[in-house]
Amino acid sequence: VILEKTIIKLGSLLALGFGEAGAQIIASNIDGSSYGVNVMVPGQRLDCVIGHARIENFSVATEVLQSRVMTFVNQVAEIVHGVVEEHHGAANKNNGDTFLIIWRVEDYDHKDLTRLSDMSILAFARMLGQVHMSPVLARYRTHPGLQQRLGSRCRVDLSFGLHRGWAIEGAVGSDFKIDASYLSPNVSIAESLEAATHVYKVHLIASEPVIASCTPAIAKCCRVIDKAMIRGSKAPLALHVFDLDVTKLEVETMPVVPWSVRQRFRARQLLEVKKKQKWNMALDLLDEAQEVAKMRESYTEAFFQYFIMGYQNYAEGEWSAARVFLVRTFGMLGFEDGPSKALLAFMERHKFQAPDGWRGVRRFAGDGVGAA
Repeated sequence: VILEKTIIKLGSLLALGFGEAGAQIIASNIDGSSYGVNVMVPGQRLDCVIGHARIENFSVATEVLQSRVMTFVNQVAEIVHGVVEEHHGAANKNNGDTFLIIWRVEDYDHKDLTRLSDMSILAFARMLGQVHMSPVLARYRTHPGLQQRLGSRCRVDLSFGLHRGWAIEGAVGSDFKIDASYLSPNVSIAESLEAATHVYKVHLIASEPVIASCTPAIAKCCRVIDKAMIRGSKAPLALHVFDLDVTKLEVETMPVVPWSVRQRFRARQLLEVKKKQKWNMALDLLDEAQEVAKMRESYTEAFFQYFIMGYQNYAEGEWSAARVFLVRTFGMLGFEDGPSKALLAFMERHKFQAPDGWRGVRRFAGDGVGAA
């Protein structure tokens, strides 16, 4: 019995440590005839949706919380990993403030591929909602050290980038230490898209390949805010934002109870049931995600129509006309619209005259945006 429990624990630790990307490494070593461990297993190319998530103001949190920052990261990771697992994704690596998340779409038919693409966007949207509604994370809003450094921005927040493309899944390292990971220029693109959220003051930016593989119901919820050359991409990418207003959410009032091993096991079983329901039932993912619907209440059809007209004029070089529409959408919602502000600021630097040879494309370098 003790040996059986030990083997189960070792297997669980391997699954936690390596994740989905390490399954091939473990399987090849179990099947092998050698007594040694061979970590130099060839990688595998696959098609996937790549997500990059970041905890905002993490350097400030690290300086203020010190050793307690590990608890803080794990509290956020519990939400991130749980939501990703429920939406058929796989959390790969966490570098403190960032999470790499993968949805494998290899060998899926068109219907299942679109469902996984929808789930990638909805997973990030629900993740954001649950972080802002969490009573555990809400405690950091009143932390004196964080309040002093961040002021009114003192709340746990996340930003996301989503891209679809190929990646090599496998082991990176040596006989001394390995990490199961994904390598590809497309991973860099997802990171750059997340960085772009700070330029446009939004939470979630997805590239055209992701939106093209979504269902029409989800695709129409995403507005094109720009077209840019992204680091790692050979061609310009249309940038789509899934608009979310976190100020519409309220912190849940449920009591915070310490979890036991038994409670965690039951929660994991419930998560597996919900995961299967999401895949098997013909349900509307948007209707089911009530917190997402609430975060989208502020965005009206009139707002989207005015922004579309403004963006079309901007892309075609008619910047005087674009200015009229974007000035209106900038304050139309009762709060500043980040994409409208970013486009206006860019055009203002050129005195609202499109540069010679303008083709509606900008170059994104990671720390800012300029003309391409």
